[in-house]
Amino acid sequence: MHSSDNPSVERTERAPDLRRRAELQLESLDKPLKDANTPEATDQLIHELRVHQIELELQNEELRQTQETLATSRARYFDLYDLAPVGYLTLSEDGVIQEANLAAATLLDTPRETLVDQPLTRFILPEDQDTHYHARHQLLATGERQTYDLRLCRADDALAWVHLDISQRPDATSEHIIWSAILSDISARKRDEQALIESQARLRLITHIADLTFWEWDPKTQAVFFPPEWWRQTGYALDELPHRLGAWADLLHPDDRTRILEHLNGFVDAPVEPAEIQYRLRCKDGDERWFVARLTAILDTQGALMHVLLVQQDITRRKVAEDEAIRLAQHDPLTGLPTRALLDQLADRMLASTRRTGDQLAVLFFDLDRFKAINDIYGHSVGDQLLQAVAQRLRESFREADLIARLGGDEFIAVLANLNDADDAARAARTAIAALTPPYPIGELMLHCVPSLGISLFPQDGDSIESLIQGADHAMYHAKEVSPGGYQFVTDALNQQAHTTLTLETRLREALSQQEFRLAYQPLLDPHNSRITGVEALLRWPQTDAGEIAPLVFLPVAETSGLIHEIGHWVLQEVGRQYGAWRQRGLPPIPITVNISARQFHHQRFHDQLAAALQASAMDPADLTLTLSEAALMQDMLTARQRLDALKALGVRVALGDFGLGCSSLNALERLPLDRLEISRALVERLNLAERLPVILDTLIGLAQALQFDVKAVGIETEADLDFFRQRECDQVQGFYLGVPMSAEQFTDWYRQRTP
Repeated sequence: MHSSDNPSVERTERAPDLRRRAELQLESLDKPLKDANTPEATDQLIHELRVHQIELELQNEELRQTQETLATSRARYFDLYDLAPVGYLTLSEDGVIQEANLAAATLLDTPRETLVDQPLTRFILPEDQDTHYHARHQLLATGERQTYDLRLCRADDALAWVHLDISQRPDATSEHIIWSAILSDISARKRDEQALIESQARLRLITHIADLTFWEWDPKTQAVFFPPEWWRQTGYALDELPHRLGAWADLLHPDDRTRILEHLNGFVDAPVEPAEIQYRLRCKDGDERWFVARLTAILDTQGALMHVLLVQQDITRRKVAEDEAIRLAQHDPLTGLPTRALLDQLADRMLASTRRTGDQLAVLFFDLDRFKAINDIYGHSVGDQLLQAVAQRLRESFREADLIARLGGDEFIAVLANLNDADDAARAARTAIAALTPPYPIGELMLHCVPSLGISLFPQDGDSIESLIQGADHAMYHAKEVSPGGYQFVTDALNQQAHTTLTLETRLREALSQQEFRLAYQPLLDPHNSRITGVEALLRWPQTDAGEIAPLVFLPVAETSGLIHEIGHWVLQEVGRQYGAWRQRGLPPIPITVNISARQFHHQRFHDQLAAALQASAMDPADLTLTLSEAALMQDMLTARQRLDALKALGVRVALGDFGLGCSSLNALERLPLDRLEISRALVERLNLAERLPVILDTLIGLAQALQFDVKAVGIETEADLDFFRQRECDQVQGFYLGVPMSAEQFTDWYRQRTP
């Protein structure tokens, strides 16, 4: 480039010449006129000086603008330097920080002025110092930039992971080397990496504990990829099997192979998730193990199926446990015989086969005479051993094709198919009785326990297992009455009774679903002042065309059918509702007594049903009294005590009903947490007929007082009855003479009439 192309350069080059000419002009002023410059030359020089002045001013302006631009660029550089997302450090040759940008200071949580003159190694974690020294050595030896990760200690004692990029350059002002260090904060990435490592470790642990493995199948090529875990799980050596789906399918159980392959092909056609398959696989040791595999479709970017991922788990232990649970649920744990559930399944199959062949089928219902007495006298352990011995003798007495089951307690069932006539059933019954009659050696005891049998025949006595069992049950009770230790066939009368019972059971179910039951309330009074002390809730079943069905008729059927639990639950709910309704109508809290049957009391859900009914109502638990029979409490004192304690924990009161008729011992009464004894109606009704009865009643009342129980007399029908108990320490009386059972509305009116 020529000087003429750059005005600034041209001006710079002309400046000395103009200066020289001006100096000469000044010198000529002192010389003679003849030697002086002409005016024209002087004017020309002045003109050129003025032009040069202007040019200098322009040059100064350009210089000022250049300086401003340079300052702006420098400021922008420092802004970028300070506000950069990464840290910048300038280090001396021996590693001392000379400059630091804002990002570096923030990363180290240290002011920049504090960082200067500090060695970088001061901030490096001791465990990572070797990494830094090695990189520094490499940089000095090779001059090549070094990159590495290490941890820096912040001023707040926290650690920061950084990626360090170090290079070197000569110092322009000295002969030393300057280091430039770029610090990138990678703490978040390191945390993610650590989280991934921990997650993978947890996954490995979970897969190991859950016995999981993963394998892939390519439906197009039929190739499969088995990871090492799969080989370990199945026991085969690595690559012992071809990596083909067909080789895997050959290991499937024959009963599973077709189903599983159809499922896999169906998944390929329509990969809908979640999809799961269960199968048995023959392992290297010859065992067939159960596996479950969840199928996942691996798709390409176009959504086309590439591979199928199978997450496989060994569930053999679970399957064994499930089979064992089913076996335990279907077999009595004491005797090993089928329970009622399995009996129904197997007997239905036998009945279906009998229908096809036209043969006869018999159901034999066994009940052991005197078993309850043996159990009570010698305890449950002896009773259990006796039941096990009976079950073994029954197995040995019947054919292998016959079905033997235990219903519960001392009741057993035998179902016999392929019979020609009733005589075959009778012979089988006699054989069983002969086998069960000899004494049983239990420890040092020789126990005698003979059975009574009822026999029903298909098709004449019923066309379902349920009806045949019900008929045999009735026949068994008939045998107990007429020929203990023998057997009885179902008769027309028993069939009619069974039909009536079945019809009534059906009607009870309808009554529950249609809410036909009602409660009547009979008042309880204090005999000394006639004050109302509560009511007893009595179950009623009104009929639209025939008055009502008496509780003595339908309650036994409800007990045997198990419907008593649903009915009893309804009673508890209705009592709680009515208690609250009376309160809302302005009546004071009315204590209510409810009768609870033995079957209800011993049902596993009774406590929870009672607790739920109380919680759903506004009833004070202390205002609810449960009356239990002696049979409910005395069969198993230990269990009864535990159940009573649980009921008392709810806050309810407990009464023993029909006191005086049974054989409750003083020891039993002392051990049970009772609140009240209810003298039986049968004793009150005979009060004026038996001379010694008043003495007996006085004894019972005295016993209750000694045990600190309240006393209630039931069946007060005359003024004389009332007067008898008025003169004694009796807390409550109840009877038609004092108040008949009435509806809730009627009781409300009756109460208000009696209460001012």
